[in-house]
Amino acid sequence: MKIGIYGGSFNPPHYGHENISKLIIKKLNLDKLIIIPVGTACHGKTNLLDEEERYNLCKISFENIPKVEISRIEIDSDEVSYTYDTLKKIIKKYGKEHEYFEIIGEDSAAYFDEWKNYKDILNLAKVVVLKRKGYTSAIKSKNIIEIENDYYDVSSSEIREKLHKGENCKDSLKKEVLDYIKIKKLY
Repeated sequence: MKIGIYGGSFNPPHYGHENISKLIIKKLNLDKLIIIPVGTACHGKTNLLDEEERYNLCKISFENIPKVEISRIEIDSDEVSYTYDTLKKIIKKYGKEHEYFEIIGEDSAAYFDEWKNYKDILNLAKVVVLKRKGYTSAIKSKNIIEIENDYYDVSSSEIREKLHKGENCKDSLKKEVLDYIKIKKLY
């Protein structure tokens, strides 16, 4: 089985995340794509929405994309979330016999050589790098796959700012996600 792992803050999940998921499933012919909202981020982000709310937003955002599963693996952990540790947990859960693909943006790839156990990550999985304007990958490896993709000119931080100002975000967020945010008075 080919299993993709797509982690992030998803604060909130937007059309860019959904489009990347569909693209990755198709380009890599994945059997499963695991979406992992971050629990306690190793990079110290403190502006994150409550993890349960981000998990619920991910369920709503990705619910109609075949082969996608939303994981609580980092949310339910009391530990700081590092890709290497999460990858080991995923492999333990699903088995070593599968092929794993860790999905990251080129903004993350620009400092991938600073990640905890980055060489071990490359031994356990292929690292799939999605292009982002203004960034280049820090390292080259036979286990790094660069994917040509459209640039999605949308960011969660810009969306949060618009939501805070009461501006319209229907061009960035699925209607059901926007409805949930409004009902729960998030952001």
